[in-house]
Amino acid sequence: MRVRPADYRKAVGVQWLCAAVDRLLGAGNLADVPALMTGYGSILDHPNASAFARAAFSLRQMGVVVSSDASLRQAVYDMQQWEAENAEEDGFIEPPYEVDPESPGIPFWRRVPENDPSIDAMVDALVDGLPLAEHGRGIADPGRAMHILSERGSHARAVKVDLKGVADLLPEPPQHDVTRRPRGPIDIPLADLRAIAIEFDRIDAANPGRTGGEWLKRLEDELGNQKVHLLAPKADGSGLESVQSLRLDGLKHMIGLPGTGKTTLIKLVLAWLDSREYHVVVLVPSIENAFNTLADLDHYGVKAGLLMGQSPDTRRRHAAKLAERIASLDEARGFGRSIFGADLMGLNCALGGFEEESDEDVFPHLEPPCNGVWQKRELKKGGESEKATQQLCPVGGWCGRLKATRELTRRRIWLGHVLSLDTRLPLHFVEEHIRYLESVAMTADVVIVDEVDGVQAVLDRKAVSVVDITGSGSSYELKLIEDLMMPHAQGRNDAVAANITDYSNRANNFVALNRALVVQLQADRRRGKGNTHLDAYDDAFITGNRVASDLFGHPDPSKLTPQERADEEQRFSAITTFWDSCIRESLFRRTVIDDDTVREYDPVKIGEAIGRPPEQVGEAFRAIVEPLRDWLAEPSPIVKETHIASVREAVFALIEPRDLGPEKTNEIFRFLVNVTTVVMQFLAIVPAQHAMVAEGIHTSPLFQQGISEDFARLVPEALIGRLSGIRFRFQTDAGRTSLAVSYLTFRGAPRTLLYRMHELLRHDGFERGPNVLLTSATSFLAESPSFHIPVGPHYVLRRAGAEAAWRDSVFLFQPIPDPEDPRRMLRFSGAPLSQRGRILEKMVEHFFMGDDPRVLALTRDFDPGRKVAFVVNGYEQVKLVKRHIARVRDGIARRVIGVVDEIPADHDGDYVTTAQVESIGARDDWDAIVFPMKAIARGVNIVFGGEAHAGTPLFNKAAISTVVFLTRPHPAAESYDFVAGLAGRDSMDFDLREFPADMGIRDISLAWRRERQASLERVRRLMRHSVKASLLGDLLEPFVADIMIDILQTIGRAMRNGCKARAIFVDGAWANVAAATGGNEPDKPQTSFIVMMRDILRKRVTDPDPVVREVYGALYSPFYGPLSRVEGIRFYDARQDD
Repeated sequence: MRVRPADYRKAVGVQWLCAAVDRLLGAGNLADVPALMTGYGSILDHPNASAFARAAFSLRQMGVVVSSDASLRQAVYDMQQWEAENAEEDGFIEPPYEVDPESPGIPFWRRVPENDPSIDAMVDALVDGLPLAEHGRGIADPGRAMHILSERGSHARAVKVDLKGVADLLPEPPQHDVTRRPRGPIDIPLADLRAIAIEFDRIDAANPGRTGGEWLKRLEDELGNQKVHLLAPKADGSGLESVQSLRLDGLKHMIGLPGTGKTTLIKLVLAWLDSREYHVVVLVPSIENAFNTLADLDHYGVKAGLLMGQSPDTRRRHAAKLAERIASLDEARGFGRSIFGADLMGLNCALGGFEEESDEDVFPHLEPPCNGVWQKRELKKGGESEKATQQLCPVGGWCGRLKATRELTRRRIWLGHVLSLDTRLPLHFVEEHIRYLESVAMTADVVIVDEVDGVQAVLDRKAVSVVDITGSGSSYELKLIEDLMMPHAQGRNDAVAANITDYSNRANNFVALNRALVVQLQADRRRGKGNTHLDAYDDAFITGNRVASDLFGHPDPSKLTPQERADEEQRFSAITTFWDSCIRESLFRRTVIDDDTVREYDPVKIGEAIGRPPEQVGEAFRAIVEPLRDWLAEPSPIVKETHIASVREAVFALIEPRDLGPEKTNEIFRFLVNVTTVVMQFLAIVPAQHAMVAEGIHTSPLFQQGISEDFARLVPEALIGRLSGIRFRFQTDAGRTSLAVSYLTFRGAPRTLLYRMHELLRHDGFERGPNVLLTSATSFLAESPSFHIPVGPHYVLRRAGAEAAWRDSVFLFQPIPDPEDPRRMLRFSGAPLSQRGRILEKMVEHFFMGDDPRVLALTRDFDPGRKVAFVVNGYEQVKLVKRHIARVRDGIARRVIGVVDEIPADHDGDYVTTAQVESIGARDDWDAIVFPMKAIARGVNIVFGGEAHAGTPLFNKAAISTVVFLTRPHPAAESYDFVAGLAGRDSMDFDLREFPADMGIRDISLAWRRERQASLERVRRLMRHSVKASLLGDLLEPFVADIMIDILQTIGRAMRNGCKARAIFVDGAWANVAAATGGNEPDKPQTSFIVMMRDILRKRVTDPDPVVREVYGALYSPFYGPLSRVEGIRFYDARQDD
């Protein structure tokens, strides 16, 4: 958080924009400001825009959000309104610039001389930069009376706390040094890492009761030959060569397959860095991984701290995972046991032990008063102030709940999840308001991002912000009542500023539109199953485009030729452009239409696309807008129906709807009106919502789950802007059906943090940031929008001799005949929901019935002793599989471990959570494991170890040898992960783009607008339907590539430490043609994910660039080999492969 200039007012932020554009760029209009204020490095780092870069950074930190034409014009209108309201006030000084929001380019001109000091002051403040804001909150005096509040809100009561007995024992909280700066490039000799490995082995030898890490054996064989080679591109670009030093300088990318020693190398590097007093932040894929690394490093004398989120839900979730790990230690399920790091997970507040009147039901342990201890101030003249003020808890330097965050002040190595960076440093340990994200960018020497492709996908998902509109205890509607309407009704009605009144009016309009949507959905639900028209939208992401597609789009685009599909896309785009223009005109221009009004559509182009003359288009526009305005204004539901009927008649006369039946067609049209008006009205009040938080009307931000404001101001806006839609879901409780409606919007481009962390604050005067090392096994696959890391790779880890084992890997397509119709293969993906349970059960019977069940044969006939993994799509499927195994083969069921989110109460060790998965490698009481593909976190390994396998050939081998995919993975219908990946990739690509040095700002701005439109059209097209492979067209390849990363990661669990692997694809959906013809007819990429995966990898391992080709070969040859010869599938180009 930055300190805004003393004379800055949000309402006149446009004046500061004008001053910066005028003085720094020499321009007289704001036409290019939306592009300049997006925060993209490709724009602000350009020579012709660099003079504006620091001002842009400062303006964004001040909360000036004008990255679209609409938000810029709204900011100008807000400024003009402020001027009109304050012009007659005493002391009013007219701002230096006049702005015309109606003219093209939004020109401005000075009202004052060119050298006016007010302009100088604004520009100097922006260019000099904004200091961090200090919180100014002191620590309460433990020797005097104090109290806390039992809860938030009007029902809170005071809880007195007495610390006088321990006042002299409480230490001062240690402080972070935010003035520290990175030390520059680092060279790490591999010989030094070898020496550390020897030292680690010496420490292990001195602790015989602990299983040794055999560190040197990980690096060398018995003859001293390197097992793991660190490769880097040759200077001439002809390929890769072995290097003996790891250089960290700026941004670096290192990749290596599972088992190549990546984790070993990282731990040795951490020990090396710590010994030389470097400050290092390691972002790990899971809390389990963080605890493992913490414990390992501590054993070898390297003290690390745990960086984690501080919200009640996060702390509870982490504590539960820790408890699960402890429960997996022994047969007593952890009773009386603990593990390293348990003391970092404290939940209870220490003040609870010092209540004057103990009441366990009242004390807020989960939301403790760390920053909210109330105490009267001591006055210089003696005595105390009349009112108490909030102070910091005096126990902060001592209590267990803050131990993890307190230890970070003393630790050079920090371990945590990437999302933990978006957490404020506790006020006890720093004087400023600052998040770990910015602190790390200022002070760290090195940032290591492990499993970076997974981290990137996590960041993409955080670009989606959610606000509950209605139907929950934290809904926007409830906030309006509590923050705006209730205070007004209680007499606090002195807030008469025009912006608050305007916000209230807009919010009321939004609530009315939202109520109309809720009424329609509830009425549709009451029709009962079989009679509803809108159930297909239940719990799905809904945009106006999606509904318009169902009403006006082609019924089956997958059957169109490429040219027909292109024509259909053009037609549909024209329809949505026209419809959106009608809605905007009705909502925001509630005056009579005249012929001189500028429209947001071109009648000629619209008419050409839909086959109507432009005159008819213009007449339809008027015939639609006028009754829409009447519908918006009319209070009577009956009269409103007549207006909707008029709108529908006018629309259908211009654009013929699909034949859905009269009743359903009318209902979906009404739904289209409700959805588009709700979304557009909400978008219209988004800027005002942020202003109301700043004004103190709302007590907290309205957006949930997305990135914080501080984070959003450090990374660019999403290239697609703020694509918005709604999601609704019904819930039944005590016989009553309630409806919850949420609003979703894409906001920001958080993935760009990975590529800019080393220079995140370059526009704020910081010449250099931390060196960043990105690492993963599957972070280099150009076709994957979610997982590909498009830098380097600068280093590749390759295990010597591993190819021999990987060449023996086998992939099989073995669909199972349906017992009810043996001519047909069991197909789970794409089957009706009512049939999926039966299909899974028949698959289970195939593997678990018979005198010698196939599951047991699979543990013997490939790599004897290693286990079988059955992969499904979700936890409920795990439970279904486990239940059915118990029914058909109870004796084996106890030797099949199910990975679930919550362990059943009556289990017998045959269920584990993801936090316990690693521990089963030390057990010998299981033959198979069932888990959802994405359930087991990156970095969690299942390898044979412990006393049960010590000294056996299985020791340290991958426990799984055979991976059986019972289902073909597919995102849920309501998932937006793929969309988030595409949007994130587009934003990242534009941020990393380099424009020619002689390109003008106007041309760069136009390029941004073109790329923005292309990205938006691509994402909108994808979101018109639930994600179905048959409808993806040219997006099928990136869709499969995204899924392929998870598939390869799953198979990779069987390849740990150079082991061979067998993958069996069971679901008939993996290869449609092979499943239908018994493999006699060829499959194409469009009919088989397996063929598409093979084609993607073949293209990569034969890349014309020798470095890229060798990198892909090192990464994916272990998969490409068996994929190119999958038994059971005939490839469309089999002769070429032969």
